Amino acid sequence: MDKWLNHPTVAKLVALALGILMWAVVHFDPDDASPNNVASLYETKVIEGVVVQPYGLDERNYVLIGMEPLKVNLTVRGTKSDLRIAQTKDYRLRVDLRTVGEGQHTLQLEENLPRGITSVSLSPSSVTVSIEALQTKEFEVAIQTKGSTAKGYKVGTPIVKPSNRVHVTLPKSQLADVASVGATVEIAGEKETIKSKRVKLSAFDKNGQPIENAVIDPAVLEVEVPITNPFKTVPLQFKLVGQMSAGLSVASFKPDVEQVTVYGPQDALDAIEFIEVDVPLTEVRNSGKITVPLEAVAPIIEISPQKIDINIEVLLSTTRTLEGLPIELSGLGEGLVATILDPVTGKADIRIQGAPQILDRLRPGDVDVIADVSGRGPGTYTLPLIVSLERFMEQAGGTKSITVEIKEEPSTETSAGGEETPVDGTTEEQGGNDQETNVTPEPTPSSQP
Repeated sequence: MDKWLNHPTVAKLVALALGILMWAVVHFDPDDASPNNVASLYETKVIEGVVVQPYGLDERNYVLIGMEPLKVNLTVRGTKSDLRIAQTKDYRLRVDLRTVGEGQHTLQLEENLPRGITSVSLSPSSVTVSIEALQTKEFEVAIQTKGSTAKGYKVGTPIVKPSNRVHVTLPKSQLADVASVGATVEIAGEKETIKSKRVKLSAFDKNGQPIENAVIDPAVLEVEVPITNPFKTVPLQFKLVGQMSAGLSVASFKPDVEQVTVYGPQDALDAIEFIEVDVPLTEVRNSGKITVPLEAVAPIIEISPQKIDINIEVLLSTTRTLEGLPIELSGLGEGLVATILDPVTGKADIRIQGAPQILDRLRPGDVDVIADVSGRGPGTYTLPLIVSLERFMEQAGGTKSITVEIKEEPSTETSAGGEETPVDGTTEEQGGNDQETNVTPEPTPSSQP
C-alpha cells in the first residue's frame, strides 16, 4: 500500500483532485445551490464611471489639454463571487498617447480588469484627446517687495542669483498670456540687508494673476534685498590747505573719484550739496599719490568710499608778474563815489607763483583784483586786495593793498546854457590821475582752489 501511494502518478492525481475540491469550495454559492441553478455560475455587471487614464505622452514637447469623455461605463462578466470581491478602482481603462502629436485624436481604450473578470462592452469604446505643443520663452525675473522697512531706511534694487533670467514653458496658446515672472519678498520692519532669501517664482498675466500650469526653470532663485539708510550722491570739493615747501608748486591734481555716496537721515542729506575735502599741502614733497580719508560727521552715518587717492604732480615753482590789472571796488553804498588814491594809476601789479606750465597759459583777464568797501561811509581807507587766482596759484608779491577815498556823490545844477554843473564847482576833467570808480556787483572770489 505504501509503495502504491509513493508512486509519482498517484501523487499527481491526488493533487489534482485536491485542487478541484478547493476551487469548488471557493466558488460555491449557497444561494445557487438549488438544483435549477447549479449551472448558472457566471453573470454580467455594469461598472459605471470608470476613469480613463492617459499614459505615454511626450511631456517635454506636448501637453494634454482636453479628453472626452473622462469616464466610461464598462460591462463585464464573471462569477458572482469575483464580481462581488472586485472594487470599482480595480477596473482600469487606459488610452495610449505615445504616438500622438499636436492636434485632436480619437483613440481606442485599453482594458485592465480584475482577475477572473472579462469585458463584455465599453460605452463608449474610444475617447477624443486634444494635444497641444509646448513652447519655451525666456523672461527677466522681477522681484517685488512687500511692506515697509524700519523708519529712516531705504530699499535698494533686489539682486537675483545665479541669474535674473529664467525660461517659462507653456502651451503656445497660453505663453502669450505671460506678462511677467517673479516673486514677492516681505521686508516689514527690516533694518539690514536680506541675504540669500530663497523664493519660488510664478508667472503672471497682465492682470497680475498667477498662471498655475506654467513650468519655470529654474523654479527657485536666491534673492538679496539691500536695505540701507537713505543716501545721496554728491560731488567732492577739494580745498588745498597749508603751504608747500619753498620753491615747490602743484602742477596737476587728479583724484581717483569725484563723487561719493553719503548715508544718513533724509533731512541731513537734503542740506548737503557737496563734501569738502582738505588736501594737506604741507605733507606733499614729491610727485605721486596721496591718500586722504573722508570722515563722516554726525548726523551723517557713512561716506562711501571712506578714503580717496589723489595723484599730484609737483614741480619747481616759478613766478610771473601781471602788470596793470584793473581793481574792482565792490559793495559801495548808494549815493557814494570812491576814488583810488594809491596806487595813483588805479591799477595793480600782481606777482604770481606756480608751476611753469600753469603760469604759461595765464592771461591778464584770468585774474580778478577786488577791494571790498562794503559798509564804509565817506572817508579815506586802506584796504587789502583780494586776488582771485586759478587753482594751484598763489600771490607771491606785488600790490597787496590800496588807499581809497569815499565821498558823497555831488548834486548837480543846470546852468544858463543848459549844462549840468556840480554844486562844489568841480568838473569831469578835474582830479588829475585820481580814479573815480562806480561799483560793480560783488562777486564771490576765492584765493584757494
